[in-house]
Parts: sequence; C-alpha cells; structure tokens
Amino acid sequence: MSSFKIIETDPLFSTPLCLLEIENSADLNKKLISESRAWRKQEKGANISNQGDSWHSPDGLMTRDEPGFSKISKMIPQIAAQYAMQINPRLDIKNFRFEANAWVNINRKGGFNTAHHHGTFHVSGVYYAKQPANATGESGMIELINSRFDHHIFSEIGGQAFSPSVKMRPAVGQMLVFPSTLLHFVFPNETDEERISLAWNLKFIRK
Repeated sequence: MSSFKIIETDPLFSTPLCLLEIENSADLNKKLISESRAWRKQEKGANISNQGDSWHSPDGLMTRDEPGFSKISKMIPQIAAQYAMQINPRLDIKNFRFEANAWVNINRKGGFNTAHHHGTFHVSGVYYAKQPANATGESGMIELINSRFDHHIFSEIGGQAFSPSVKMRPAVGQMLVFPSTLLHFVFPNETDEERISLAWNLKFIRK
C-alpha cells in the first residue's frame, strides 16, 4: 500500500461564518432594548424582508447618538475588519475605509423575515440583544442557505461545508458575521416575548 501526505487543504469558495460574543453585554443589551423600543414608537419603520408583527427600523442606526446604539456602531467596523483579516491574514486593513449601515429588527409573536441577502455589501452581521427565553422548535431561528450546487455531496458524506442549509438560534449577547451574499431568513417567533436584533452591512473601499 502506497503512503501519502496531504500538503494542504484549502477551503475554496467557502462561506465563512463567525459567531462571536460581546463580553459583559448585559448593560449594553438593556440600553439597546430600551432604545429599540423607543425608536419603534417614533418611527413607522420599513417594509423589507419583515413580515407579520415585525418592525424593521430605518437604516440610520449608526447615525443615532443613544449610548447603546453608539457603542455597537463603533464596534461594527472593528468586527468587520477582524472578520476580513481572518479570511485574508495578509490584508492590510489600514488601506481601506468603509461604508456601513445598521438597523433594528423587533419580531413579536408571528413576526419573521423572508429569504433575502445583502449582496451589494461585503460583510453583514446580526447581534442578538433579546431572545425569547423559552423558544422551542424553529421559533425565531435564523436559517443560512447554501445556494451552490453541491448538496449531493452532503447527502453522501455529510458535514456542514456542503449542507443545503444551517439553522441557528444564537444566544443573547452573541453576533453572527457572514458574507453579505449569503441567503438567509428568520422563522416566525412563536412566543409572547419580543426578539430584538441589530443587523448591519459593511462595504470595504480601498483608499
């Protein structure tokens, strides 16, 4: 039997998904929940992918001066930069500026978001300020969809690299970061508690 040695395995054409946790987030979340609810009272909101009892704020979160919104807004470009440098360690992030927007989603009972992507940007993220404590089944979960033609590989060898989709329910204080081209949707919230998340998009622009 011949012996062999694997030289390198390169994850070509991958969809890097990053799950991170904001340290000591309890105080931040209290601010974000209060500020989000107050914003909802002031603004009718937008109709994008949100359906049912679901409020999508205007995209101007990063221009607001409330302390919670201001803090998370300052973190977004730092997180996006770290994500990009994990993908390409040789990237000199100082050569780039960025354009970004962010908004609030409040899904009450029956609220959900239909399948969509944010493909005009490079990196997107979702931060979870409030999650229903007793959600079961698919209630409020986010599903990330593989739009490539490699599902038949998954059916034989498994592994999330070729899965048709992945469902997740991140905890309060956690953030998902992913390519803006990734198709995703949110299942209806089946509880009586609000699900409050802050979503963002960012585009890197070479100086």
